[in-house]
Amino acid sequence: MKQILLLLSAMLCLINISAQQNQTDYFLGNRTYCKKPDTERFNKIYPLGIKSVQQNLYLGAAFKIFSEIIETDNSFCDAYFWAGYTLRLSNMENDAVIFYHAADSLAQNKSIEFKQNLASLAMKVGRMSFSRRKFKEMTEYFPESPEGYYGIGLTSLFIEDYKNGLDNINIAESKYNIPNKDTQCLKAVLLTLNEKYEEAIPYFEKVESNFKKDDTFNGSYALCLQQVGIKNSDEKLMKKSKKYYEKVKNKDGLPAAIKNILKK
Repeated sequence: MKQILLLLSAMLCLINISAQQNQTDYFLGNRTYCKKPDTERFNKIYPLGIKSVQQNLYLGAAFKIFSEIIETDNSFCDAYFWAGYTLRLSNMENDAVIFYHAADSLAQNKSIEFKQNLASLAMKVGRMSFSRRKFKEMTEYFPESPEGYYGIGLTSLFIEDYKNGLDNINIAESKYNIPNKDTQCLKAVLLTLNEKYEEAIPYFEKVESNFKKDDTFNGSYALCLQQVGIKNSDEKLMKKSKKYYEKVKNKDGLPAAIKNILKK
């Protein structure tokens, strides 16, 4: 399961975070979720910290700025979030989770950005149950957003409640305004894990150009082709299954439910 974590958390979830952050005014520094400190010093340094993060420059200095703000006003949730953000950009992910968690707690469920960044990074560092809880909160407090449902679908690969994952990825798919390749790929994998092989194949075909080098994609697709081929006595599908299975570089990294059947 560790291999899936490395592949799918990077391949799917973090793509969505980047897209979200490019589209919201919060990441442009145009608003805050908690009341700003009303001091001359804050008005001078806070914009500098955000600018450093936006440009991915002087992150150490930016962290010191947000730390100073936290010391002077420990109720300002946004400073915790931006401090966590600088740590994530500096590859200090476990520390970043701590600051993200503080920001989310202080914001009292007002910020989808805080919850999504916290849930996604917690998943990346292996805190699956905590990540699932935060994605679930997203569906409760931001039910119109597809991201919480998507996250539940993603974490189901590790928690192994595949039916629940498929139910939620179906909701996410219905809430995206346009077809979403990451969601379609995850749905294909979850359909496979729910043994809905014939339903999964069209989804694999839709996203093949995007994920054709990914082990999880190729292994899951191979299993679907194999099982449908066996069911229909279709030698062409069986040969195609072998071709995709041969593309899998790390076969031991596949989910057990896929790996064990393919090895037979």
